Amino acid sequence: MKSASALDTPMMRQYLSIKETQKEAVLFYRMGDFYELFLDDAERVAPLLDLTLTSRDKGKPDAIPMCGVPVHSADGYVKRLAELGYRVAICEQVETPSATGGRRLLRREVVEVITPGLVGDPAGIEAHVEVAVVAIAVSSSGEGWGLATLDASTGDFRTTCVPEGPEAEGRVGEELQRIQPREVLLGADRRASSWASWEEALPGAALTVIDDEAFDPSRVSVCPDGFDPDAHGNPEMCAAAGVLSYLDRNQPAARESTPRLRSYRLGDSLVLDAATRTHLELFANTEDGSRQHTLIDLLDESCTPLGSRRLARWLRYPLRESGPVRERQDGVAVLADGDRMRERLRAALAPVRDLERGLARAIRPNATPRDVAALRDSLAAIPGIAAELASSTAEADLASVVEQPTVLAAPVPLDALVEKLQDALVEDPPVVHRGSRGAGETGYIRTGFRPELDEVREGAAKGREWIANLEAQERERTGISALKVRFHPVHGYSLEVPKTQQSKVPEHYERKQTLASVERFTTEGLREIESDVMGASERAASMEREIFEGLRREVVGEVDAVREVADRIGDLDALASLAHVARREAWVRPEVHAGESLEIRGGRHPVVESILRSRGADDFVPNDCELDPGSIQVCLLTGPNMSGKSTYLRQVALIALMAQVGSWVPAESARVGAIDRIFTRVGASDRLSRGESTFMVEMRETAEILGQASRRSLVLLDEIGRGTSTYDGLAIAWAVLEYLHDTPGLQPRTLFATHFHELIDLGQAKERVRNAHFEAREWGDDVVFLRRLVPGGASRSYGIQVARLAGLPSSVIDRAAQILKSLESSAPGAKSAEPDPAHPQLSFELDERAAVPPPAHEEILEELRKTDPNRTAPLDALTLVARWREILDREDPS
Repeated sequence: MKSASALDTPMMRQYLSIKETQKEAVLFYRMGDFYELFLDDAERVAPLLDLTLTSRDKGKPDAIPMCGVPVHSADGYVKRLAELGYRVAICEQVETPSATGGRRLLRREVVEVITPGLVGDPAGIEAHVEVAVVAIAVSSSGEGWGLATLDASTGDFRTTCVPEGPEAEGRVGEELQRIQPREVLLGADRRASSWASWEEALPGAALTVIDDEAFDPSRVSVCPDGFDPDAHGNPEMCAAAGVLSYLDRNQPAARESTPRLRSYRLGDSLVLDAATRTHLELFANTEDGSRQHTLIDLLDESCTPLGSRRLARWLRYPLRESGPVRERQDGVAVLADGDRMRERLRAALAPVRDLERGLARAIRPNATPRDVAALRDSLAAIPGIAAELASSTAEADLASVVEQPTVLAAPVPLDALVEKLQDALVEDPPVVHRGSRGAGETGYIRTGFRPELDEVREGAAKGREWIANLEAQERERTGISALKVRFHPVHGYSLEVPKTQQSKVPEHYERKQTLASVERFTTEGLREIESDVMGASERAASMEREIFEGLRREVVGEVDAVREVADRIGDLDALASLAHVARREAWVRPEVHAGESLEIRGGRHPVVESILRSRGADDFVPNDCELDPGSIQVCLLTGPNMSGKSTYLRQVALIALMAQVGSWVPAESARVGAIDRIFTRVGASDRLSRGESTFMVEMRETAEILGQASRRSLVLLDEIGRGTSTYDGLAIAWAVLEYLHDTPGLQPRTLFATHFHELIDLGQAKERVRNAHFEAREWGDDVVFLRRLVPGGASRSYGIQVARLAGLPSSVIDRAAQILKSLESSAPGAKSAEPDPAHPQLSFELDERAAVPPPAHEEILEELRKTDPNRTAPLDALTLVARWREILDREDPS
């Protein structure tokens, strides 16, 4: 606690009164050109932002801790704090020093609160990344769970509903994983406990508990399009009310431009759970977590941030119904068929910046002229895009399309708004700090736009010209050769004279300021001109701010139209990107139909093939796939390690997924019966934080697949059961495959890769199971992988040959080969000179030292056989263990 004297100053009293209203937030308190932080905020934040922690009244016992950041670079610091889960309250000076005449403290107010999910300035956020806050509401009438998602950086506002049922909470968590919000809003009722089951799957997401009343639609003050304030029992409207209430409390200025609310159905898109997105490496590779060598990295050749973000959305929400897929494909087809017209369109798109986020910056109360000018320049490119699109589609061969696809509709230019902004703002506005109200922030309104502003500017310019000439005149009149005219933002204009020439100073000079080596003076004439210049400059600055605020308000009035333009640009750019990649990679248009069959001829893994080509190795071996719940429902894959099974599983999933995104695919041909979900169980991983082994993770993921898959699903299982003993694993794999094949109503299209060659028997026992394997050829002690999928099962995995290729010591390889030979000869069914029917378990020949157990071991084993664990007391058990240790020590003291 600080003493009363330290805190009892006008400035600190104001600070503390404002901080009292923002107890949960870090308060950025504006003081001139800095935001200052005091007391606990300063001590907590300084090490996080690498700031120097200092203090007011440094050296005194009641010094107040403080640190600060410059206003012009504050956005980066605020963004870092929000990413760390902090709330940041921005407190601005809401009046200028001239308004107080320097006689009292400037009034300050909190203008916005930045939270993890409500970013203030979207600058620095990667184009494809969405920054979302999600509110979750539960219907009191049992309709289900409502989710409302707002990306305040783009204005995207949407809702969906998860119907009530035993799986509802899990499906909500699944959708949260797909959205990956920065912040989740929950009511304070018992449903908030659901967060425990979702938290681990949402790393970095912040939980904010808000009042239950916030979810009441009737309490919403400003209702956007698509919102129904009378829908009290509708979970989607309740969730949307929660978001709007939160926005209203933290960023009230943003409410004047809240976007229209759009609803989407989870059943409209193909669902990919978190494990599948990870296994398929859609957005991040499993090696270092980066975007490199992922599917989105390959598909994203967009020219604008809008297109990049739209492609990422399409990949998270692939279309499920064949009709919408074909409509999107028609758009790609038109653009893919003409290389020259597509490149002209892409060139026209290139000047467009991030319209959505640029709009979010431009409509903020503390927007700068550069923000609005950037929006103006992007909108100015729209007529060129519309014209290019019209000429391009006119040239296109639409023989395969009845008419021009609606997805290629041109954006509507906003000529009146662009013309107004071009007339008002200079081409390249000077830097004006956000929230600045200083008199010197001028020069961004174009000359000729407002005649009265030009007159004020002219008066100020004449005064500055008089002052500029004053220096030469005074030097000549006084004989002070070193005399200079200086300007200070606080003290104004003055005549500066070195102390060595003080004897020449005229009597009518009035001393204004004394410094170490110079004296500063003023005169009656200088004061009069200074007053005129400063007054004119301040009036000009005030007029420019007023004009700019009017321009900003006009942009706010066109928010919906600008967002509509941004939507169209995002779609066009995403389609052009898919077309560009399809042509470059020589992909084909897949047929997406309403049936159940999946047929791929000459399929390839898009990312692996691209990586091989970049390394000069164009040798990816294509393979076919045919799956149908009514005929070949399960393809059971066996064959060697490193032969390509895992790659094949992933490529089939990626081709099916790309087809339902609307993309062309890497294949000779493809027919994809619409898929509702893709499940993958590929690779090995553990969850040490939850105490779950690799095998436990494998079994959990498998359980989720068996519990959620349907006949319309595509299931890819790789090496089920390998994390436990051989017979346990074989039994589990066998039972899982039978369950997928035999369960009525389930029977999903399945690729099942395994090293359990015993499962090959299911190919004969089950009518819809087909065996296939990847070919390999032995060459001496080595193996050559042909990467070609052929019918029938394989009986070997060539693990020792792969170990040799990996570089294991030759002694290890030789010993492994010896052990393998012994295992194969003694396994059930193998030919043996002296079979032992009483002991059919696997055995292998040990070296001479291990062939006969030592006598001590036999003694211990005999006692162990006679011991009943269920009837042995803990103390007796410890006594036995101690005795056995003594026996072992006698046998081998080392």
